Amino acid sequence: MTTLTTLFYFIITIFVLVSVHEFGHFIAARIFGMHVPIYSIGMGRRLFGWNKHNGFTIGPLSEDMEAKLGAHTDYRLSLLPIGGYAKIAGMIDETQTEALPPQAQPWEFRSKSWWKKSIVISAGVIMNFILAGAIFIGIKFSEGREIYETTTIGYVGQTSVSAKLGVQAHDKVVSINNKPITNWQDLEEEALLEQLDRDFTMTVERDGKLVDFHYNARDLGTDDPHKKFGLVPEGYGGTRLAAVIASTPADRIHLQKGDVITKVNDVPIESETALIDNVSAHPNQEITITWKRNAVEMSSKVTPDASGHIGVNPVPEPFQGKVRIVNYSIFQAVPVGIEELFRQTRLYLKSITMLFSGKVDVAKNIGGPIKIAQFAGRAAEGGANAFFGFMAILSLSLAFLNILPIPALDGGHLVIILIEAVLGRELSQGFKMGFQKVGVTILLLLMAFMVFNDIRGL
Repeated sequence: MTTLTTLFYFIITIFVLVSVHEFGHFIAARIFGMHVPIYSIGMGRRLFGWNKHNGFTIGPLSEDMEAKLGAHTDYRLSLLPIGGYAKIAGMIDETQTEALPPQAQPWEFRSKSWWKKSIVISAGVIMNFILAGAIFIGIKFSEGREIYETTTIGYVGQTSVSAKLGVQAHDKVVSINNKPITNWQDLEEEALLEQLDRDFTMTVERDGKLVDFHYNARDLGTDDPHKKFGLVPEGYGGTRLAAVIASTPADRIHLQKGDVITKVNDVPIESETALIDNVSAHPNQEITITWKRNAVEMSSKVTPDASGHIGVNPVPEPFQGKVRIVNYSIFQAVPVGIEELFRQTRLYLKSITMLFSGKVDVAKNIGGPIKIAQFAGRAAEGGANAFFGFMAILSLSLAFLNILPIPALDGGHLVIILIEAVLGRELSQGFKMGFQKVGVTILLLLMAFMVFNDIRGL
């Protein structure tokens, strides 16, 4: 996927998530009679917009035009596609540069009761949860649930936790923590979701005997636990190239998108994990790659770089084993989608707990705009449902991030509101403006760390 295409999907993702989040603040404020002079998608300079008083205009509004808005809202698109905001009258936020007049007006945020202000501040987070739930429901309705009717292991990643424990190809998984496993989806959900922060025992059948393998939660972590678990079901028919990076070893031997890799040094390749393992094991060493293109078998020698890469993005071929599709009506999809929302929320909370408890590496598990753009592009390559699924997960992430009690975030505003409710009076404007400045500084430092972390991981 090209850089421009990746950037396009990143902008679409941020556009949707921010629009929905800020719409929550906007609609809640309007319901409680607050004026919202600006609803902006994007930050910085106003490109164009519309309001009932001035109609459609291009460029920034003059101070006179803004002053005449009254109860109307200027719906605008701004220059920088990195966020957005709903400017609520009488609310001191990170954009406030001057003190408000001493007398609060009835339509201002500061004149409302603490519970109304709390709802307005929390509405963005609530909308992100609603968006994620709606997407999960839509995905379940459109594609149902694909179940691989096997528990037999086809491949074990060479560097995985499972390989170190001694799990082997052709082992048949019987249970996890004595809970019977009847299909591959149940296996992954039980091992990687339900037991994310707990040690667990996987029991397999091998040569007619039961063998137990004890997994440590810390070893799996949250940094790509699927890869660390390292198990691929029996039944995949190979691995296809979703992309070949220009000017890499793969490009130089004329591998192309769509080629199916069948062998590396005569070792059969039935999954992308097997391809990565067998190539990365030979840095700076010549190997032989065999592939099929339109049913024609081809072969060439290639030398992976010092990191063991040849410059391809592999994806599995369609599963060749027995597959059962469970389809849902829209009424059936609603509870299933909501269940998925709760499952992903629980997974996220477990991940945060492990992050703050030191069980996982912070640098490996925090991503900034570059990682988000990369993941958005990769998800888009997997089709519409994969892209929307990524958007749902990111919407949950945005909700959890915003509710953190950090100044300038929704959680920081909520802390101020609750403190004022307990004290029975409003805190000084100077304090609140300083509080927001501290928050902006924290967020800028966090953003700098994430961008640095993203670049380091490229």
